[in-house]
Amino acid sequence: MKKCSKLSILIFVFLFFSILYPLILMLSKVEWSNFGLLISSNAFKESLFNSVFVSTISTIISVLVAYFLAFSLNRAYIEHKAVLKTLLTLPMLIPSISHGLGLINLFGANGIISKSFGFNIIGEVGIIIGSFLYSFPVAFLMLDDGFHYIDNKMYDVAHVLGFNKWQTFKKVTFCYLKKPILSSIFAVFTLVFTDYGVPLSVGGKFITLPVFLYKEVIGLLDFSKGTMIGLFLLIPAFISFLFDNFSRDYSSGDFEGNDYKLGNNKLRDRICTIFVYVVLIFVCIILGSFVYYAFIDNVVVNKVVSLKHFDYVFTDGISKYIFNSLLIAIAVSIVGTIISYLIAYVTCRIKKIGSKVIHLLTIVSLAIPGIVLGLSYTISFNSSFIYNTFIILILVNIIHFMASPYLMAYNALQKVNPNYEVVAKTCNIPIYKIVIDVIVPCTKKTIREMFSYFFVNSMVTISAVTFLFNTSTMPLSLMINKYEGNLMLGEAAIVSLFILLFNLIVKGIVYYINRVEHRRSENREINVSSI
Repeated sequence: MKKCSKLSILIFVFLFFSILYPLILMLSKVEWSNFGLLISSNAFKESLFNSVFVSTISTIISVLVAYFLAFSLNRAYIEHKAVLKTLLTLPMLIPSISHGLGLINLFGANGIISKSFGFNIIGEVGIIIGSFLYSFPVAFLMLDDGFHYIDNKMYDVAHVLGFNKWQTFKKVTFCYLKKPILSSIFAVFTLVFTDYGVPLSVGGKFITLPVFLYKEVIGLLDFSKGTMIGLFLLIPAFISFLFDNFSRDYSSGDFEGNDYKLGNNKLRDRICTIFVYVVLIFVCIILGSFVYYAFIDNVVVNKVVSLKHFDYVFTDGISKYIFNSLLIAIAVSIVGTIISYLIAYVTCRIKKIGSKVIHLLTIVSLAIPGIVLGLSYTISFNSSFIYNTFIILILVNIIHFMASPYLMAYNALQKVNPNYEVVAKTCNIPIYKIVIDVIVPCTKKTIREMFSYFFVNSMVTISAVTFLFNTSTMPLSLMINKYEGNLMLGEAAIVSLFILLFNLIVKGIVYYINRVEHRRSENREINVSSI
């Protein structure tokens, strides 16, 4: 138990110096005398208003579309639901800036579609559409999961009581989905409000707060002003954090699950099917534009198939940046999974004094936008030996994405028999052997999902690493910004495709392993039942 206490202390020290210390140091560097000048400036007021405006509109659209997608795939007869759900989450596998790039490819000044109709969507319209593409899969996954925790027997009760459809929705469906809906609203608003990838690519002269921060820090090296702007980016993220962790969810799911009984309604099924495929087609068109731009010589003057864009990116050393990203993503996945699992074990299974503090400190990272975390690391470690190295890039990614895998492990460990450690102590068996030989095998599916989550997000992130790289350590995702800034859209499209490809490979491997293991488990159950 002394070893467990030492582990708890070690974890607390790690979390303090990787989360709290950079934020405290960042705040200490602020010239507060200039705070009034900043918030009274027209540039700040305009960027703040722009951010609130596009975030609000994007959130409304994303959550509504996500709800109807989740409803369609849970309350209507649609074939190949599992495949459709997977395809709808593809936008999560590329950086947010790539969605802006896809819109430029289609609807920019020389876009495939806009050239035919004489319009482009650079500005607030482009940001709203790009933000929708970037954020709706997050809301969809939350609401789709929410539908699985509705006690479907309540619909039978509502029918017996004579409720009409509106009353049934209000008294049953909305009652169970209230927290998932509110959580998705906060999550999407925070994602859009703190993202600078989409606004940077399609915003034009329409400046949002993250882009304003980016230009102040990168262009003017004004870290004090950047920190003050970053404080405003923390506000919606912190509100979202408070809501998710302290609001009560009345739909606990403590009931015997039963399938929802779908009634025969061909009109409903057709409308829902059409809606799902329209959204999916739009997503596929955006992704398809990358393939088109990658293999076409020049979409304006010479629309012939060519490999010149591939020749250029390989000559430009894309293999080095691929190696950098894979190195960072694999290291983050391995180290991040181990750290998150250890923290979850300490807070869930050991429950020593201070475990609640560690738990709270770990999930606090949810409330820190990537661009703010990256800025705090720049201010805190710019004179240290780890600055501009792979170490700081790996560390910032682990901290940026740690909260969700930690919660995965925490929830999984809660379901494991709590008496294993007691048995180990009675039999004088070291705790680490119980963890390795018993508890880890019981939660290996969760561990694989944690690994996948870290890998995918490390490949697509831009905001957290923007201020922390040099030419030797630059990740692949930042090449999109470089090429797009030079109007090399074909090259930027190729980078987006590479990121999508690697993420699909990892997700596919995890899915295949889980599927094989599930079949083996079913076969063992059949063999046992037949004996």
